[in-house]
Amino acid sequence: MRRIYEENLAAAAGIKSYDCALYSTGSGSRELPRKLKRSERKPWVTDINELKRKSRLEKQERRVARETTLKPPENGLLVKELIPVAHEVLAARTQLLTCVSRVAESIPIFVCSVCGDVHVGDPPHKIRTCNVSGSQKNKEHTWERGGVDHVFPVVESFHLYDRLGRAVSHNERLQVDRIPAIVELCIQAGVEIPEYPTRRFDFPVYRVAGRLIDFEKRFPKYDLSGRDIKPFGFWEMAKRSKGDKNL
Repeated sequence: MRRIYEENLAAAAGIKSYDCALYSTGSGSRELPRKLKRSERKPWVTDINELKRKSRLEKQERRVARETTLKPPENGLLVKELIPVAHEVLAARTQLLTCVSRVAESIPIFVCSVCGDVHVGDPPHKIRTCNVSGSQKNKEHTWERGGVDHVFPVVESFHLYDRLGRAVSHNERLQVDRIPAIVELCIQAGVEIPEYPTRRFDFPVYRVAGRLIDFEKRFPKYDLSGRDIKPFGFWEMAKRSKGDKNL
């Protein structure tokens, strides 16, 4: 009776009953969209042949060796207006370090030996914010006397002899000098420091086909191509050969 009741109920709902499952024959199913004809498809914003043609033209232009004129300091030359500014910055840094050192002699500076937190004045605070590996369980700071380096930290940078040359590789990281970044900034802007020599360009560098071309390396200014050439030697040999023939 129960099976007959379920079949009648399924027939009333429009569902066919099978032994394994129930399949719906109502209007709930949707048909897949039909494949559109070529004439019915939405056209491209730009024709595909036009895109291919532009791609070929761009590829040909990339192969052409074009010269790009660079401006200072990208071409190796210094910006003349920045040279006095760089000297002022370096002098101001020296004066600032001197003044901070004098102030630090009178006002105590404390630094946490665990997390590196800095406190100026005596006594140091007791705020429990030392939450790093190796700190105390109660997160209290371990204070010790600090110095100028803690209130005026030094950010270092690699000193480049040729700033347009290749980059420093990973294996050379211990061979290249590291100096304060602000000092390196002033050197590249035009400040001359004998302890940190750097290369200055007399002629601009050009960019040809995406590569930097340094004509000073190819033709050094101290290279005298005619130093060992004596142009009069050929004529002397010619005169001697004529004299021998006359004899």
